[in-house]
Amino acid sequence: MAFRQAAASITPAARRKARQAALEPIKEAAKTYLQLNGSVVTGALMQSLAIGESPDRREASILGQTTGKVRGYFPSKYAHLVEYSVRAHWQPRRFGGIMHPGHPGYPFMRPALEDAKDEAAKVYFTMIGQVIMASAARSGGGGRRRAR
Repeated sequence: MAFRQAAASITPAARRKARQAALEPIKEAAKTYLQLNGSVVTGALMQSLAIGESPDRREASILGQTTGKVRGYFPSKYAHLVEYSVRAHWQPRRFGGIMHPGHPGYPFMRPALEDAKDEAAKVYFTMIGQVIMASAARSGGGGRRRAR
C-alpha cells in the first residue's frame, strides 16, 4: 500500500518540475561553452537557450533555442551551424553575392551534456526523492507494522 501511495505521489507535474530543474545545469554549461569557444558574437544564441516541453512527445522536456527573434536575430536557424560546422559556400542574396568562408564547429551542447549529466541526474532524483518523502510523511508511513 505504501509503495502505491509513493508511486501515485510522483505526478506528471512533479516529474516535469524535476526534469526542468535537471536541465538547468546543462543549460548553464552550454552558455559557458559558448563563451569559451568564442562563439558569442551578438549574444542572441546564448540568450535564446531555454527549457520547455517537447511538442512532439508527452512527458519530455527539452533544452534548445527559442523561436522568434532575439536581438534581431533568429538563433534557432543557426544554432546547429555553430555546434557542427559550415563549409565555404556562395551566398547569392547577401550584398549582391558573397563567398562565405565557412568555419569549424564550436561544440557547446554536446560537451555541456557530458559535463553536467551527473549533476542533472542528481538534481532530478533529489527532487523526486523529496516528493516521495513528503508523500510518506503525509500518509504516516513510519514503516512500523501493527502487532496482531
